[in-house]
Amino acid sequence: MELYPDLLLVCFFYLCQLITNKPVYTLLMNIDYFPIIGKWQHPPLFEFSYHIIVSIVLVYTLIFFLRLWDLERKLWAYVSISGLIGLLIYPTTLLSNRTPELYDGYSIIIWLIGHLIYGSSIGLLQQYWNKT
Repeated sequence: MELYPDLLLVCFFYLCQLITNKPVYTLLMNIDYFPIIGKWQHPPLFEFSYHIIVSIVLVYTLIFFLRLWDLERKLWAYVSISGLIGLLIYPTTLLSNRTPELYDGYSIIIWLIGHLIYGSSIGLLQQYWNKT
């Protein structure tokens, strides 16, 4: 379930970083602030794998709670929560010198749009699977 929305998010941020030179893809893949592993140099595949694992756990946790609240078929719930999560984790940019500045408005907008797209894709997939 989770891999397609995540690939969309990764591609979106990668393209935005290439076009704008704003390190939003770097922020998405950043693990600099994690104890021990953040000090090592990691190949991109490792960073991507770590991101996928965290994302899968978060999405299934989100679906679990949305089912409890009878909101699993509401697209707005996925979009809203994904946008909120994006806003809440954006300040981790302070923990690395490779990521955007905290008050870089353009990066914040790209970051938020990416997470809204991500939430939309998760919600749409969930609606599709609920119908089948």
